[in-house]
Amino acid sequence: MSLKFWMQKETEESASIIKNQQIDSVEILNEVTNRLQKVPPNFVATLARGSSDHAASFSKYAIETHLGIMTASIAPSVHTIYKSNINYKNSFVIGISQSGKSSDLVESMAFARKKGAITLAFVNEKNSPLEHESEYCIPLLANKEQSVAATKSFIASLSRIIQLISYWKKDSNLNKQLLNTSDQLLNFNENEMNLFVENLLNEKSILVIGRGHSFPIALESALKLKETCGLHAEAFSGAEILHGPFELIQKNYPILLYLSNDETLDSMLKLIETLQNKNAKIFIITTNEIALKYEKNLSNTYIFKTANSINSLCDNILSIYHFYKLAAFLSQKLGRNPDLPKNLNKVTDTI
Repeated sequence: MSLKFWMQKETEESASIIKNQQIDSVEILNEVTNRLQKVPPNFVATLARGSSDHAASFSKYAIETHLGIMTASIAPSVHTIYKSNINYKNSFVIGISQSGKSSDLVESMAFARKKGAITLAFVNEKNSPLEHESEYCIPLLANKEQSVAATKSFIASLSRIIQLISYWKKDSNLNKQLLNTSDQLLNFNENEMNLFVENLLNEKSILVIGRGHSFPIALESALKLKETCGLHAEAFSGAEILHGPFELIQKNYPILLYLSNDETLDSMLKLIETLQNKNAKIFIITTNEIALKYEKNLSNTYIFKTANSINSLCDNILSIYHFYKLAAFLSQKLGRNPDLPKNLNKVTDTI
């Protein structure tokens, strides 16, 4: 597959970005996490929009499962539109943004800092307004993103979140596993991707399912399918799909499912069995060893295998990397330009 579009090229830059992050901002990471260890926050709050908000959702699952600290997304409009006087006492606020320019994020971060929160921004563009309003700023180091579709900046956000957790926990092994993940991105099966794409070409809608750490990956995937392929895609947690959304499932209804090598695996395998009984058209992105171990369970499904699992948290980087490659190729096969969706801009300023 030729790298015709920026989306494909920028996705492939992710491996080097993760490596560069390992030697950058070490002093800031130590300073922030030492403060958080000495006086643990009562809660963590995130501020983000779009793809960055999906990265923020990933941070919620990651922080709560690895550090046991309640983490919630703060809707910027609660402050900017409703003028609510939120109590940020003894909290840690993480802002995530590619541009760092959206007015609502900047204003909300400034307010949180004024109210006593420790504030940290993960931003891609240098000297952004969000950086200036945050006590700490750690660059994503993704360099300029040409495509409207955010790819490498999203992966860079996931990597920074995992890096933050590794420093906070003083878990050097997690950081090593993150670095090893960057090498695993190069293991890519183009034939499996082609099979996925050929069987998605005529679809008009799709459900995307993840659970736990992979649910934000499902959210991001659904957004990108809308954005780059014009495909109506909706994301649901594997814990929620059997409620209202299950009524949609008919024979050959397309479903993209992320199968993770963690505590959610058993419940997701049961869900796959239920979907198979409805004769749904199931596409699965999972690690190589899960695909091999549960080959019988995954019969009559399309499987796009990532590399072997190194760490269940880091595996999500492998998953979204493979998905981005898939989405760019699908967009291309549909005769679209994934870099330039007709109705979208790279930077969106929300008040």
